[in-house]
Amino acid sequence: MSTVLETQASAAEEPERKATPHTAVLDPERRKNTGLKSGLITEQDALYMAYYEGTVFHGQSWLSSLRLGNEVVFYEVALHGKVYRALARPVPGQNPRTATCDLKYGLARACSEGLQRDGWLLEPPRAIPNTPRALVRELQHVTGLTVDDIVDNAYSILNNRRHHGAQYPDTMEPEKYSFKELFLMSVDTDGTLKTLYETPSGVYPEQWTNFLRVLDREECEPLRQYAVSGMAVGEYGEAGATAIREALHLRDGGLRAVPPASYMPFMERFPLADHQKLERTVGGQRR
Repeated sequence: MSTVLETQASAAEEPERKATPHTAVLDPERRKNTGLKSGLITEQDALYMAYYEGTVFHGQSWLSSLRLGNEVVFYEVALHGKVYRALARPVPGQNPRTATCDLKYGLARACSEGLQRDGWLLEPPRAIPNTPRALVRELQHVTGLTVDDIVDNAYSILNNRRHHGAQYPDTMEPEKYSFKELFLMSVDTDGTLKTLYETPSGVYPEQWTNFLRVLDREECEPLRQYAVSGMAVGEYGEAGATAIREALHLRDGGLRAVPPASYMPFMERFPLADHQKLERTVGGQRR
C-alpha cells in the first residue's frame, strides 16, 4: 500500500471548483475557499485576515476562540503521543509595535509532546486541509505513517475543542473523537481509505447530507430503528441502507436489538427546521 495518497503540491496546484454544501468540511467558515477535489485551502485564502479574532461574547463559553494566542489553528491531531498542528502565525522579526491588522502572517506546522506544551516547528505547508480525506493525506506527508495507522490511532483535538467551548480535553484520546468515530473512517482490504462523510455510490448527495445531519445530532436510537426498517432500503437503496448501518456502527457501536420504525419517510421522521441550511459539516455544530 502506498504511504502517500496524493502529493499536497500537485493537489494544490490544480485549478478546481470549490466545495459545495454537500462537501464534508472541517471548518464550515472556510467552505467557499476549499477545493472540491483536493479538500485543500490555498495559502493565500488560509492567511486572509488571519489577524482577525472575531467578535468576543463575554459569558458565552461556546463562542470562545479556538486561537492559540495570536495564532490561527487549522487542525490539531493527537497521534502516537504527539500533537500535530497547522497554524497561521505572525512572521518572526516584525516590529512589536506593528498594528495587529498590519502584521504579516505565514503558514506553519508544529509538533509537541502534549496538548498544551511547547514543541517544535516542522516544514511549513503550502496548503491547508479542510476535509477528512485531505487531513489524512496531510498526516501521511508529515508523519510518513500508513493510512491504516492514522485511521486506527489519530484523534481530532480541534473538533473536540470546537464542541467543548474551545477547552482542551484531559486526554490525548478523547472519546468519540477518533478518526474512526468522528470521520466515520475505515480502510478497505486493498488499503483504500473510506469515509462515510462522502456520499455512498447510488445515493443522492442531499439524502446523505440529511442522514449525516441527524447522525451528528446524536439521534442514534431513532436512526437505528429507521436503519432496520423497510423505509431505509426504499429511500436510500441497498447500498445506502448498508452505509447507514455502517455509519451507526462506527459512531455508536452498531444497531443492537431494536424494533423497526413504522412506515414513515425520513424527512417526516427527522424534519429540517425552517431556518436550517442543509450543509455537510464534519461532526456537526455540537457545542
